[in-house]
Amino acid sequence: MKNVATTLLGVLGHPIAHSQSPELFSQILAAEGRNDVSYIPFDLPRIEDFPAFTENHPNLVGLNVTVPYKQAILPMLSDVSEEARSVGAVNTLVKTKRGWEGHNTDIWGFRRSIQPFLTNHHERALVLGTGGSASAVHFVLSSLGIETTSVSRDGDSSRGTRACGRMSIGYHELSEWVVRHHLLVVHCTPVGMHPKHQDMVPFPANLLTSDHLVVDLIYNPAETRFLHEAKRQGASILNGKDMLRLQAEKAWDIWKTSGV
Repeated sequence: MKNVATTLLGVLGHPIAHSQSPELFSQILAAEGRNDVSYIPFDLPRIEDFPAFTENHPNLVGLNVTVPYKQAILPMLSDVSEEARSVGAVNTLVKTKRGWEGHNTDIWGFRRSIQPFLTNHHERALVLGTGGSASAVHFVLSSLGIETTSVSRDGDSSRGTRACGRMSIGYHELSEWVVRHHLLVVHCTPVGMHPKHQDMVPFPANLLTSDHLVVDLIYNPAETRFLHEAKRQGASILNGKDMLRLQAEKAWDIWKTSGV
């Protein structure tokens, strides 16, 4: 057994106060009797300071990465796993002799959290947002044979555009036909996250029906305003709590394999 807290893990983002990863990993570490490992949050205002940050924490051997750095941190890594490279985003880092290696356990977590809720009529999905989490969602849904359309504030006017081989539209293009033609909606932005509980993306929730499954990757609060409005329309709802737990368990497996 190593000395107490000789190994350091953590979660990196800005802001970071909303993250429940420290609480989750305290449970994982306690369950495995690993009092030699500490897991703490790191608020890094500028991703450009990442090299200096890691030099100042020589005992740091693994990191989770959250908003807004899942994509921005890529140029600073020495290697990236095949899946992470495919989606263009990482959420788990491992320190190696060559530098920091990136992985994407969001893929693992999202796939296993949503599969029990999918049915044959979930053929098409609207994915709200364009960040790293959205990329993982597109990757998973496409692998499951579900056609995805990206929705953002900057979507092209009336025609829509193709981004990375998929259709991209703006919120202003979400007509009744579009919403009711896509019975799966996945929200991947931080809008509505604690402490701004009342915020919501400009999605026409009144067009949702009882045939819809609406997923919000936010886990704090457990029911965002977006999920609340979807539930009012009779839609089935799912938050990001299970995805958080599953991606964390996968990250821990990666760190243990690396020698933590």
